Amino acid sequence: MKINVETLSPVERKLSIEVPPERVAKELDKAYQSVGRRAKLPGFRPGHIPRAVLERNFKHEVERDVAERLVNLTFAEAAQEKGIEPVATPNVSLEGPLVPGAEFKFTAKVEVRPEIAPRDYRGLAVTRTVTTVTEEAVGAELEKLRDRFGSLEPLEGREVAEEGDWAVIDHEGSIDGKPFEGSAAEGVSVRAAQGKVDEGNMPQLIGKKLGEVVELDEPFAADHRNQELRGKTAHMKVTLRGLRARKLPALDDDFAKQVGVEGLETLEALTGRIRADLEKREKRKTEADFKDALIKAALARNDFEVPPSMVERTIDNMLESTVERFSRMGLDVAQLDLDVARLRADLREQALLQVRGSLLLDAVATVEKLVVEADDLQAELSRLADEAGVPVAKVQQQMRSADARAALHSRVREDKALALLAESASVTAG
Repeated sequence: MKINVETLSPVERKLSIEVPPERVAKELDKAYQSVGRRAKLPGFRPGHIPRAVLERNFKHEVERDVAERLVNLTFAEAAQEKGIEPVATPNVSLEGPLVPGAEFKFTAKVEVRPEIAPRDYRGLAVTRTVTTVTEEAVGAELEKLRDRFGSLEPLEGREVAEEGDWAVIDHEGSIDGKPFEGSAAEGVSVRAAQGKVDEGNMPQLIGKKLGEVVELDEPFAADHRNQELRGKTAHMKVTLRGLRARKLPALDDDFAKQVGVEGLETLEALTGRIRADLEKREKRKTEADFKDALIKAALARNDFEVPPSMVERTIDNMLESTVERFSRMGLDVAQLDLDVARLRADLREQALLQVRGSLLLDAVATVEKLVVEADDLQAELSRLADEAGVPVAKVQQQMRSADARAALHSRVREDKALALLAESASVTAG
């Protein structure tokens, strides 16, 4: 087999492969033998059909399948022989049809990881921002929790809506004189407050009396989740049916019990848990920001091209994570009418940074001969379990597949490279 390799770019190779006639003939023989065992033709017993008859009846299908098989087999062999590790499926072009007794030629363009010789990754100048959890932040979280357990109760003694009131309304709407999906509803709760209607605010109700009808025009955004409503304006008729006031529970031990977290039956215990959770969250954010700063500083000193397919695959993974998160929240992604093209465009810069950072850290780990030991993997499993609040055994169960174990190994190796960068960095507190 003849193989010629061309470097099209730092991340793309072109392999020109020529398969000798004898191998083509061998694969054709195998294919016709397989077809002969399965084929059913009038006047012949399966397994006893002459080759010439098989060729008359199955030539096109056999030669197509053999060509595909030869491409798959010989490309893999050629890539291994030339030390090429593809990061995506190759783009194959046949130089002609498969012809018995002749060479079979094709070319394959394939993306590869760039060859990176990392430099100047020691002594990086970065800022590490240290944040503290304030009493105000703890108080704000308590207020959010308090609001979650609040209730709407009828507002007595007043029939006119004031700013900040909760209003119960009926509404009906139309576009170009015709109703649309969701245009009519009864008993809807909104705020009589400044803001956007699609966010649950309706300032037009301020000063209106119970039973009064308000008419308004509501424009829909150009990227509205319902494609049929994008860029259109609806005429709405809104009737004020009732007024409600939000009643919040008192911040006391009874409230802590109402929250219902085991072991947190006093306000002091609940406040302590909130403070501890905020501190953990801030610590994780501080560490993540510091790692990002290290990677960006190292990338500023190391410019290299990345395979587009790796960026696209990273975007795919990000979108899958988003879908999973929506599903855990009970949202039906199919009903959200997401603009996937726009989401991909928004995620591209983040994905590119992630891929470049991963490639550079891998190169640093290779140069520094960093090794991932079994204890390193176990420590990472324990950390993941602690972060998720689940037993280590459950995390180990999730890591059973080869892909999951490989991803874990890569992440730990990258963390070792990051630790090396951090040790030698010039860090300024911010």
